[in-house]
Amino acid sequence: MSAGGADPADGTAADPAAETEAAAAALRGGPHVPPEEGVIGCRDVSKTFGAVTAVDDVTVGIERGEWVSIVGPNGAGKTTLLNVLNGFYEPDSGGEVYLKGEDVTTLPEHRRARRGLGRTFQGLELFESEDVIENVKTVRAVHERPNLFEALVYLGPGAAKEAESTRHVEEIIDYLELWEYRHARIASLPLGIRRRVDLARSLALDPDVLLLDEAMSGLTFDEKYDMVRLLTDLHEQEGLTLVMIEHDLEVVTEVSDRMIVMQEGGVIARGPPRAVTDDPEVARVYTGVE
Repeated sequence: MSAGGADPADGTAADPAAETEAAAAALRGGPHVPPEEGVIGCRDVSKTFGAVTAVDDVTVGIERGEWVSIVGPNGAGKTTLLNVLNGFYEPDSGGEVYLKGEDVTTLPEHRRARRGLGRTFQGLELFESEDVIENVKTVRAVHERPNLFEALVYLGPGAAKEAESTRHVEEIIDYLELWEYRHARIASLPLGIRRRVDLARSLALDPDVLLLDEAMSGLTFDEKYDMVRLLTDLHEQEGLTLVMIEHDLEVVTEVSDRMIVMQEGGVIARGPPRAVTDDPEVARVYTGVE
């Protein structure tokens, strides 16, 4: 081991400025893995709405089993990027989206869902007048693709499929600790429980990859703790790949394997959470601290 910051190869003193520059360059480098080799990713993706560029030439690649958080100020393009990944938006010409190595750029969102891509929504796309079980079963039907005749007659295979679907839904509800609320109408439930129902709907698709759009937004400290605990179990015990938009940097740095920082539609940093949050450029953009 060399002393005094010397380079062990030639004995010269290390240059702190050069080391800082190299570290910054690493944070602003390319994707962690090529998009087509990851479980989900995109290449050269832009999305414009008239004169507004919401996503600007973004390339990301995420490995199977990772927990990646996407952060940045409001209007940075985070939700639009998720909308492109799950098929709600098509990217502008030249952009490509990959799911498990397959080019799914032109594939609609329901077909991506059947290939194992789940999604929660910041705005909670729930059926307010229905109960918890019906909300989850409705999404499960997308995965099941029931035969029309069987569904109408409800005999034989149709009844068996319905029973199996109900059993699976109730297992999800139990896993997310929603059992006592299973017959409660969504409109009567507090925000923390409704966010868990939204998560349950996504799990009803049996996803391998889960896109989470501010799943903890508006939650109390205890509700946020419960959500982190449940997501950690899904990640560690069920092996789900998680891609999460989140503003709480304390949560992000505790749970994420990697962090991606966006500003004005582009990626300005990516890497281990501690390294990213310590970066002066990220601090300037995300927190306003020079």
